[in-house]
Amino acid sequence: MKISIALTTYNGEKYLREQLDSILKQSIQDFELVITDDSSTDSTLKILNEYAEKDSRIKVFFNEKNLGFKKNFEKAISLCSGDYIALSDQDDVWTENHLQVLLENIGSNDFVGANAFLCDEDAKPTGTDLLSCSKIDFLPDSKDDWFFFLLHSNIFQGAACMFRRSLVQKAIPIPENVKFHDYWLALIASVNGGVVYVNKCILYYRQHGANVTENEKWKFLKKIMLLKKAKSDAEFKINILMALDEKINLLNYKECIENAILYHSKQKNSFFCMRYFIKNYKKIYLNNEKILFSIRFFKHFAFGV
Repeated sequence: MKISIALTTYNGEKYLREQLDSILKQSIQDFELVITDDSSTDSTLKILNEYAEKDSRIKVFFNEKNLGFKKNFEKAISLCSGDYIALSDQDDVWTENHLQVLLENIGSNDFVGANAFLCDEDAKPTGTDLLSCSKIDFLPDSKDDWFFFLLHSNIFQGAACMFRRSLVQKAIPIPENVKFHDYWLALIASVNGGVVYVNKCILYYRQHGANVTENEKWKFLKKIMLLKKAKSDAEFKINILMALDEKINLLNYKECIENAILYHSKQKNSFFCMRYFIKNYKKIYLNNEKILFSIRFFKHFAFGV
């Protein structure tokens, strides 16, 4: 049994050594580290080659043309040969048991994810974690509940996940209109072998201005004002669900997907959407808080966010 780590880089010289060192210190040492560099113009490639010369487990590939982060991850994943594949960003720091926690908890599922400490630019924890920021009270307890939740939201952070190699044939190539590779992999896994989440922090998730994506604490007033962003988020959700609908042929799944598309595309002025929201609120948000329910209902149907 072998583990592959798919790491992508692009002008990551500032934090790269710290991440590579944390990977090489893993409690599980039987792995290959596949790195695809997306035409970096700084010293990233020099650093990668330096590490590769010292450790035969490291394989470095250079893109002559910039592919973008999603396609670069797709390439890295396709080059992996392990039974299990873990994803890595260039600017985080792994705990020493990162791979071990994921491997021990994947079970019979296709996909496993874990929690992460939120950190500042120096990788110092800020006192919170990704799951806490999600306002989640409980996790789904069945494959169907995980699938339904993922139709509406996502708590899986790509840099803290692992999946079976068998998932690659089902999920790749990633459709053009799908924005995030990790969310797509989790969705495809949810309709195949299943997904699981373990609430253990295995990653120091660095927050800085150069992040491709940035996770912030949930801020109600800020999001109320960002109507344009809400519209963009809805379009992103609809795109990924439409891609999933084209991929999945099972009738029971298609009905759920199509209802979710209708919900996301007609959140304002729709009796169907209000009824859908009320009936499925706990499954969508994994939350029991009545006050938060009222706030979210108001946001959805008064402001459309």
